[in-house]
Amino acid sequence: MAAGEEDDNSVGARQVLAAWRAGRPDNYLQADLNIQRVLRLYLGNAYAEHEPMLSQAASLAATRMDRLAIDSNRDENLPRLERFDAIGERREDIVFHPAYHELGACVWGTGVLSVLREPGNEVLSGALTYFITHNGEAGHACPVACTAGLIKLLQQVGSTRQKTAYLPGLLESDYGRCLRAAQFVTEIQGGSDVGTNSCRAVPDDSRPGWYRLRGEKWFCSVIDADLFLVTARPRGAAAGTRGLGLFLVPRRIDGITNDFSVRRLKYKLGTRSLASAEVDFEGALGEPVGPLSHGFRHLMGIVIDTSRVHNAIAACGLMRRACIEARGYARHREAFGKTLAEHPPIAQILARMTTVTTAAVAATFRILAMNDRLAGRRPPPGLAEARRTHVNINKYWTAVQCSRVVRDAIEVLGGNGTIEDFSVLPRLYRDAMVLESWEGTHNTLCAQVLRDFTERGLHRPWLAEMRQSLARVAHPALAEQRARAAALLDEVAGRIHRLLHADAEYAALHIRSVVERMCTAHGFLSLLLELDWELDWELNRELDWELNRQPTRAPEQVDGDEKTAILALYRHLYVDRTDAMEDSDLPALVRTLAAPRRQDI
Repeated sequence: MAAGEEDDNSVGARQVLAAWRAGRPDNYLQADLNIQRVLRLYLGNAYAEHEPMLSQAASLAATRMDRLAIDSNRDENLPRLERFDAIGERREDIVFHPAYHELGACVWGTGVLSVLREPGNEVLSGALTYFITHNGEAGHACPVACTAGLIKLLQQVGSTRQKTAYLPGLLESDYGRCLRAAQFVTEIQGGSDVGTNSCRAVPDDSRPGWYRLRGEKWFCSVIDADLFLVTARPRGAAAGTRGLGLFLVPRRIDGITNDFSVRRLKYKLGTRSLASAEVDFEGALGEPVGPLSHGFRHLMGIVIDTSRVHNAIAACGLMRRACIEARGYARHREAFGKTLAEHPPIAQILARMTTVTTAAVAATFRILAMNDRLAGRRPPPGLAEARRTHVNINKYWTAVQCSRVVRDAIEVLGGNGTIEDFSVLPRLYRDAMVLESWEGTHNTLCAQVLRDFTERGLHRPWLAEMRQSLARVAHPALAEQRARAAALLDEVAGRIHRLLHADAEYAALHIRSVVERMCTAHGFLSLLLELDWELDWELNRELDWELNRQPTRAPEQVDGDEKTAILALYRHLYVDRTDAMEDSDLPALVRTLAAPRRQDI
C-alpha cells in the first residue's frame, strides 16, 4: 500500500469513530429521559417554568463548556501562582488560561447559584449542577459548592452587615461581578482530625468584632476565591472541635492583600484546573460568622453538609457522562462481526453502569427534595435528622460508585479509553478519585454515622423516614418489590442494632459494611419511589391524551419499561446479591438495559 493510503478497513474504522463523536448529545437534558422524569417528579408544575433554563444549561454543558473544559485542563494551561505584581507589591494572584474564565462565565451564567436567593430551590440548583458536572469538576464545580455553602451559612447565621455586604455578590450570575467563596479547614497535623487544628484567632483592638488569624492551612482549594471561610481557635478557647470558631476572611481589604501568603499550588491527581494551595495566614483580618462557640457546628451542619451534597451531584454528573461515552462507543464500534454492545460481557458492563448511575441520581435528588421540604413552612418532624444520615451515606456511596463506573467506561473503550485527547474519560477518572477524598474520606463518613447513632440516636429517625417513604409506594405492580424493600429495611435495622449493642472495636470494624447495606436500601427505595410515581404519571398522561383526543403523538413511554428493568437488576446485583450463573432473569435484564435507546442519541 502506497504511503499515505489507507485500506478500506482503516477508512471504515475512522468513519465509525467519527460517527460516534458526531452522535454525542448536544443537550444533556433532552438526551436524558430519566432526569426529565426525576425533575418532573420533584419540581411538579414548576418543571415547565424552569425547563428553558435547564435546557439552556444542559446545551451549554454539552457543547461550549465541554470544549472549554478540555482547553483549560491541558497541561500547558493549568493555573500558576504570581505572588507579586510588576512593581513588587504582594498580590498572591492565581493566573488562569482564558478558557478557564470563559468556562466560569458559562457556569455562573446558568444561574446555578442565583436561584438560591429564595429557599426551596435545591432541586433546581442541583439539576443545573448535574449538567455542569458532566464535564467533571472542570475547575468550577468546587467553587460552586463552596460558594453555595457560604450563601447558606450567611442566610442562616450571618449578621445583617455580612448579608448586606456579601450575599448580593455571592448570588450574582455575572461571572465578572460575582464573589466566589472557599473553605479552608484542613491543617497538616490534623487532616480529618479537625480537633487538632492550631490556627489562632486574636481580637484586633483597632477593629471591634474582627480578629487576626495566624497559622497554616494545608489544603486550600479555590485559593483564588474572593472570600475565605476559615476555622481558627480564639485565645483561651477549649481544645478540640468545641473551641474552633468560624471566620470570614476577605481576600483583600481596601484593595490590599489581606496578610496571607500562598506557599505553593498543589500538584494534584485530578481537578487540576482548580487551584488548590498551601497557605499561611500572617495576621489576616477575619470576622466571626455566627457565635464563636458554634463554629464547628455550623461548619459541619451547613457548609460541609452542602459540599457533601454537591460532591454527590458531581459524582452523578460524572457517571452519566461516562455512560454517554461508553454506550455511544459500544453502539458504533464493531469487533468480531458485532457491535461491542452486542457482546454479552460488554452488555453486562453497560447495564451495570446504567443501573448504578440511575440509582445514584435517584438517591441524590431525593435528598435535594428533602432540602426543599425542610425549607417549607411545616417540615415533617425528624426529617432534618434523617437527612443528615442520608447525606453522609450518599456521599460515601456515590463517590465509590463514580470511580467504578468511570473505570468501567474506560474498559469499554479499551486502550482508546486511556488516551487523554480521545475522550473525556481519563480526566473524569482522575476527578472521580478526588471526589472519593473530598469533604470526608470513606472512613471519616462511616465513623461520623457511627457517632451519630451511638451519641445522638440518629438511626431512629433515619429508619423511620425510610419506612414512612416506603409506605407511600402504592402501585399494585410493585407489591413484591415493596415487600422486598421492607425486608431489607428490617435486615438493616437488625445490623444497626447489633452494632450499637457491641463493643466499640467491633462497631468500628463493621460500620462500613453496615453503611454499605444502608446505601443499598436507600438506592432501592429511591428507585422504587420513582417507579411508583412514573407508573401513575404515565397512566394519567395516557388517559389525558385519550380523553382530549389530541391529534399529536401519544405521550412518550419509558423505553422497554427501563426503570422497571433497572430496579430489577439493582435488586439482583445489590439487594439479593444473587449468583449470576444461577440467575435466569439476568440475561434478559442485561439485554434490555444495554440495548440502544433514545438516551444514546
